[in-house]
Amino acid sequence: MPPPTLILGLAAGYHYGDVRPFLASLERVGYAGEVVLFVSPTTRDLPRMAAHGARIESFERPAEFAHVPYNAWRFFLYRDFLAHSEGEYARILLTDVRDVIFQREPFAHPWPEGLSVTLEDRRMTVGACEHMRRWTEAHLGGEALTRLADRPIACSGTSVGGLTAVRDYLDAMCARLLPFTPGPRLAGYDQAVHNLLVHEGRLAGVNVVDNSGPVLTLGYVLGEPERDAEGQVLAASGRPAHIVHQYDRKPALFAHIRRCYA
Repeated sequence: MPPPTLILGLAAGYHYGDVRPFLASLERVGYAGEVVLFVSPTTRDLPRMAAHGARIESFERPAEFAHVPYNAWRFFLYRDFLAHSEGEYARILLTDVRDVIFQREPFAHPWPEGLSVTLEDRRMTVGACEHMRRWTEAHLGGEALTRLADRPIACSGTSVGGLTAVRDYLDAMCARLLPFTPGPRLAGYDQAVHNLLVHEGRLAGVNVVDNSGPVLTLGYVLGEPERDAEGQVLAASGRPAHIVHQYDRKPALFAHIRRCYA
């Protein structure tokens, strides 16, 4: 048997309705690999999540790291999980959960060797995005913001790679996520670190995928995305995306998905 595939996600503070589209869409596309969801003490409806075949991993941040946002802490959870795992995985997907659905088996795409990272809409850059400017300057400093300002935004919410590539990525992320100084609206600062690593060549063998590829990241896409006659969301290539991310940013699509997975 070939090595299994693995999906790692964070469901801190969520309830079943938040993650049902994610889990049910995985079932619908026939995904047969492993799914691990990390849950906090405030996550609800765990048996219903597990009924979809997800492995539930409970966690609490150590007291000295209670100031670190969950978005950043997930990378430490993933790193430690893989460090203690005896599994040899063919491919691993690190993904957001609440705003992600699957339209195709995620590993059916011929992902290249190494780590594949995804871009948001190319019209938006690090310097033009108020969130990226804030996260980058607050955590990495003004010089880093200047260097990254004209680069397209690499999304830290969906990345795919082999076991070695993902471990190397997680080690690099964790090394730059701490120390962290809390501040207003910094919960997404992990994306600033992700962009530093991607755009400054600090990861070996990175493949960059945009919205024409298997992952469609909708946050900065203008208007509602196109859908085919079957309701499948189309990537920029005109083909159905394997993974649709940030669907909650598009009201008509959000309503459609909620109806599909009510």
